[in-house]
Amino acid sequence: MLICDDIEAMRNLLRIIVELDPGFHVAGEAGNGDEAVSQARALQPDVILLDLSMPGRTGLDALPSIRAVAPAAAVIAFSGLDESVVREAALAAGAVLFLQKGAAPDAILAAIEGVHLGGRGAGYIAPAQNGGYETRADVQAPAPLDS
Repeated sequence: MLICDDIEAMRNLLRIIVELDPGFHVAGEAGNGDEAVSQARALQPDVILLDLSMPGRTGLDALPSIRAVAPAAAVIAFSGLDESVVREAALAAGAVLFLQKGAAPDAILAAIEGVHLGGRGAGYIAPAQNGGYETRADVQAPAPLDS
């Protein structure tokens, strides 16, 4: 797995969450869009967590290049912005899931597990007011890939 976020503390937190599951391993990290493309090319990870709002080349700008250099990777886009335009742009550019920053750790792990097991689709996971998480009805949950 590749974690891409410009904030080192966020990368560290995501690494801790991801590695709570012994089935997942973080192979690398990137702090901007250019590093994300380079790391995706070098590591060929199964799953990429990609922050959309990094300085310089943003995750959203880097997403098509990431898809080109690591076509088998499932990209989970995440952002603190809960704007449908950003979410739709990320999904249209090749992300398989949009995860809003602030989602609960179990929601993050469920999202990673879902896409790692072959789930694809235009999903959206956001924090719920009750402290859990919700999936939005305006998009589909990840569906299995056709082999």
